[in-house]
Amino acid sequence: MKPTSAPAVALLLAGGMCLLPFLVPYHQPPVLSFFPEWLAAALGVAAALVLLASRAFRAAVALPAPAMWLAAFALFLVLRPAAGGLAYPQVSLLAALYVLYAVLMIQLGAQLSAAHGVERVATVLAAFLLVGALANAAAGVIQFYGRPALFEDFIAELHGRRAYGNIAQVNLYANYLALGASSLLFLWLCDRLRTAAAAAALCLISVASALAASRSMLLYALWFAALALLAARMPDPAEAKRLKRRAFAAAAVIVFAQLAVPWLNGVLQLGRGAGIVERFAGPAPEEGEPRLAIYALALRVFAQAPLAGVGSGEFAGAAFALGLDPSLTRVGQVWTSPHNLLMQLLAEAGIIGAGLVLAALVLWGLQLARRWRAQPSPALWWITAAAGVGLLHSLIEFPLWSAHFLGVTALLLGASAMPATRARAMARASRGASFAAVAALALALAVLLRDYVRLDTARVTGTTPTLAPAAQVQRDAATMHALRGGLLGPQAELWILLGAPLDRTGLAEKLAMSERVIRVWPANAVVVRRAVFLALAGRSQEAAALLASALRTFPQARGASLAILEQALSADAAVVRALLEAAKGVHGLPP
Repeated sequence: MKPTSAPAVALLLAGGMCLLPFLVPYHQPPVLSFFPEWLAAALGVAAALVLLASRAFRAAVALPAPAMWLAAFALFLVLRPAAGGLAYPQVSLLAALYVLYAVLMIQLGAQLSAAHGVERVATVLAAFLLVGALANAAAGVIQFYGRPALFEDFIAELHGRRAYGNIAQVNLYANYLALGASSLLFLWLCDRLRTAAAAAALCLISVASALAASRSMLLYALWFAALALLAARMPDPAEAKRLKRRAFAAAAVIVFAQLAVPWLNGVLQLGRGAGIVERFAGPAPEEGEPRLAIYALALRVFAQAPLAGVGSGEFAGAAFALGLDPSLTRVGQVWTSPHNLLMQLLAEAGIIGAGLVLAALVLWGLQLARRWRAQPSPALWWITAAAGVGLLHSLIEFPLWSAHFLGVTALLLGASAMPATRARAMARASRGASFAAVAALALALAVLLRDYVRLDTARVTGTTPTLAPAAQVQRDAATMHALRGGLLGPQAELWILLGAPLDRTGLAEKLAMSERVIRVWPANAVVVRRAVFLALAGRSQEAAALLASALRTFPQARGASLAILEQALSADAAVVRALLEAAKGVHGLPP
């Protein structure tokens, strides 16, 4: 590869990372977003490797200062299991790999800006994001109003009443559409899009966002309108005026669509989704989201381990142990996150982890502000708008826990970070560390893909009674057992536990496994099964207390709880019947 071609190839790969993972229509258990996340990480690592291996970058750009703080956070996560107390140490290692990926993407963004300039990098990335947003917007419209058989392999099936395109999660879908809207504004301002094309694209994105009925779209519209005020600092008054007008116009169109599209659907009796006004006026019980309650609970979890947190992935178990209010289990059963980046970091990583991440973000914000004051430009405005979408969303949801959204945000942070200069020896050390990071992530990606395919193919026949041949059952059961020690160990043990016979066979192992699983995934089925195993082990008081917690926390799942207890009667009728009678008595059911 010619030295001059490497930065161009890396930029195209980075652009692909902003587009291709968001077009994947396949979202199925055991991990709904595995393939989009894996593809995003693979493209990002490939882009970083192309740059690092090129002769043009023998003197690599030093690691930006915000990335250094995140690298320290990754090291903290690697060392955290040594302190003990974690159900699954590999979860902390997996979290460290996510952070390491973010560090690498920040460096990639900085290197691309050094090679091409911020304007060119912004233009290419914005173009890819806009194409992806338009494709997802069209997919969401088709999905909402009726997906023809012709598109079954290209557009995800709609479950529920709100469009989500190929992102398969409504609020993440709104996030990506907002990234597309900000990219549209930038390309329109730079005359890369004609007004007619920009207007048509904005209308499509706005309509699709209205079909998603995500309240976060109003936040993004307000964000774009607020950033329009920054246009006053642009050196060209005419350009500043255009940016201000177009940002206000885009925000107005987005807000108008949130009101007009649901109303028009109602008049024409099209679709069956609820509009954003309806969701604000009074969300249905199944859509209730008591955020203040979960924030308060996250602070209580933080108070249990304020220094280093309860551990990566263990917020849900700690929250259940403290007592989840039934209102918090109406949407699904498990809150694996308090839907706020700061709260999540405080709860799971404590003051140390949260402080390292906040230091990185604050430092980036200060650098961006200095850069804007020195030389404001449309590219910096767009990076601020697009990165702000991800960071704002992380205060009400968990987009940065998804590798494809984390990668895009980190790439934008790096592209706008202040260039770092180091001595030649430091530059060589930085380049060597980057190669090590690429190697570690590439190895992790290979292992994860292998393990995920094995988990997906073996999780049913290897854990539950089926009509599969005995040889296949034994082979798949061995596969599931082998996966328990890997990065997907929690998912493997969850499936094994849910399929484990409710008897005394291997009771000690079942008790140990259920104790681990309940700390990362305290769903009703997991909790009730652990109560049964405790009762069979003679720990009746613990079993009764745990079952009472399940019945109190998951009242909507009482039928499923009783079914599990009835299934376990054959193991020890006397012991299990006491739990069953207690469960019926708690709910006022006839014994």
